[in-house]
Amino acid sequence: MIRGSLPSLRDGFLATIRRDSMRIALLHYSKPPVIGGVERVIDAQAAALAALGHEVSLFDRGADARACFQAWVKEACATRSAVIVHNVFTMPFDLAWTAELLGLAETRRDILWINWVHDARWTEKVPQAVHVAVSEARRREYAQAAGLPLEHIQVIPNGLDLDRVLGVTPKVAALGLQRRGLVLFHPTRLVRRKNIELGLRVTAALRAAGVDAAYLVTGAPDPHQADGLRYHEELRALRAELGLEEAVIFVGDGEPCTEADVRSLYALADALFFPSTGEGFGLPLLEALAFRLPVFCSDLPVHREVLGENGHFFATEMSPGEISAQIMRWFSDNQSTSQRRHLLRTYDMVRICQESLEPLLVAANESAQHD
Repeated sequence: MIRGSLPSLRDGFLATIRRDSMRIALLHYSKPPVIGGVERVIDAQAAALAALGHEVSLFDRGADARACFQAWVKEACATRSAVIVHNVFTMPFDLAWTAELLGLAETRRDILWINWVHDARWTEKVPQAVHVAVSEARRREYAQAAGLPLEHIQVIPNGLDLDRVLGVTPKVAALGLQRRGLVLFHPTRLVRRKNIELGLRVTAALRAAGVDAAYLVTGAPDPHQADGLRYHEELRALRAELGLEEAVIFVGDGEPCTEADVRSLYALADALFFPSTGEGFGLPLLEALAFRLPVFCSDLPVHREVLGENGHFFATEMSPGEISAQIMRWFSDNQSTSQRRHLLRTYDMVRICQESLEPLLVAANESAQHD
């Protein structure tokens, strides 16, 4: 059973979680840790529904699992339980189990049954179920095969547990970076030559231009260096002055960033922003290239030595507006970045469950109550 909140909840993203949580069973021929496309989907779906506050259980066709599911059904409460059947009604891998589930769906109409269609090589009529297809193409194929009107089949796409796929730590996952329009990452200690104040001003310029930009700085002040503490306070004051409390995040405040946190930030960031006024080398430049991130950095001889032609250079004397315009021009022309943002915004499983699956569950339950 999967229950309660997961450490990968996006900060603020789940503010509208409903308090009327449900008992939800997910069924498929096999389940994780078995590797397969549908298995990965139901694993991510289970985690997302649990993150949204529901009580979730996974069952496969094993004898013990069937017995456990029968017990689960007996405990189900009217209008408070749902069974999501992945492919068992549409793929002929165990017709005896399919018949068993059809019988349960017929006798327990107080439970919401969802026929989730990934593949449709064989169809069994499940008139009492809500039908969901994973794409518009599959919806049309299943409608024709099952003799159903298109409007009787919902489309809810597959999604990913992106934090798990990218190996994102709980600390970084809680920042909710998938919701941002543009994430600039600056791995650095809080020392003045790192020129962090320019990052704040560029972030303010980006936001003034309509970009939902965030600027993440890893370092925390060294308590043994008085100037580092002063610099931190100056940066916090500038952040407040610019109204960037929600957009500029000192990730190392409180608890220092681990190596895993830094890797997670590289994985979720859109670009490295590195505006130092002086460097002896600049190791983050290479780390960013390893993560295939574009690099926007100050035009220092050492930066050109390290990056060659693989950086986007700016003079630190340029205005924040000019630098932000350079960044926006790059991202407006960069197809791979657009594709990545599309993935993060559209195919995150928590978002899919919250925006598509939960409304379907609520609507179906309200309809059942009225019936």
